[in-house]
Amino acid sequence: MDSVNPEILFGRHPVLEALKSGRSVQRLLIARGSHGPVVDEIFVRAREAHIPYDIEERSSLDRLADGQHQGIVAWLAARVYTDFERLLSDLNLAAALLVFLDEVQDPHNLGAIVRSAQVVGADGAIVQERGAAGLTPAAVKASAGAVEHLPVCRVPNLQKALHRTREKGLWIVGLEAGGDTRFTAVDYRGPCALVVGSEGRGLRRLVRQACDVLVHIPMQRNEVGSFNAAVAASLVLYEIFRQRCLD
Repeated sequence: MDSVNPEILFGRHPVLEALKSGRSVQRLLIARGSHGPVVDEIFVRAREAHIPYDIEERSSLDRLADGQHQGIVAWLAARVYTDFERLLSDLNLAAALLVFLDEVQDPHNLGAIVRSAQVVGADGAIVQERGAAGLTPAAVKASAGAVEHLPVCRVPNLQKALHRTREKGLWIVGLEAGGDTRFTAVDYRGPCALVVGSEGRGLRRLVRQACDVLVHIPMQRNEVGSFNAAVAASLVLYEIFRQRCLD
C-alpha cells in the first residue's frame, strides 16, 4: 500500500482493505461526487465501525495525496485501541484509576495526558470516537512511548462509558474551571476516574452531569486564561498519586 506519510493512506482499494483487515482508522476524507461499489462499501464499513468521515471538494484531497487518492483518504491510528469493556473487567477495583478525555482535540495534549496518566499508575485512558484526537503518530510521539504501556480506549459515547464506570464502583471527578471544589480537597484514595474537558469549552453538559464532583485548580493570575488541558490534567493526576503513594 502506498501512503504519503505514516498517518495517511489513500486510494479506494488500499483504504477498503485497511477497513476489512480491522486496522484502526481515525477518519476518512471522501471527495464530493465519489461513487461506485468500492466507495459504497467503504461508507458501509465506516458507519459500522463508527469511523467519522467528511465529504470535501476534490482539491482538498489533492493537497494531501498529490491527486492520487481516487477520491478517498484515510487517517490511520498509530496504535490499536483497547476494548473498553475488557479494560473495565480487568480493573483492580481497590486502586482503579481511569482518565477520560472529553473531546480533547490536540493530539499533543492527548499524548501528554496519556504520558502523565501512565507515569502516575493509571489503568487506562478513554477518548470519544468523534470530535476528538486519537492515537495519531503526533499523539504517540507526545506520549514519549507511554501508549506502549497504557491501554487507550475509544468509545462512541463518553457519557455512557462514564455511567458504566460508575456501575463498577469508581468515583467520577470532573476537571472544570468553574468546579465547586478545589482539586486538592478531594480524597482520591479510592477507585476513581478523572474527566478532562476540551481545550476550548471544557466539559460538555451531559459529561459534566455524569460526574460525582467537579474540581477546579486555583490560579494566582488569569489574564491569559486557565491552564492548558494537559498541564491541568497532570496537576490533578499528580495529586492523586501523592495521596495514594506518598502520604
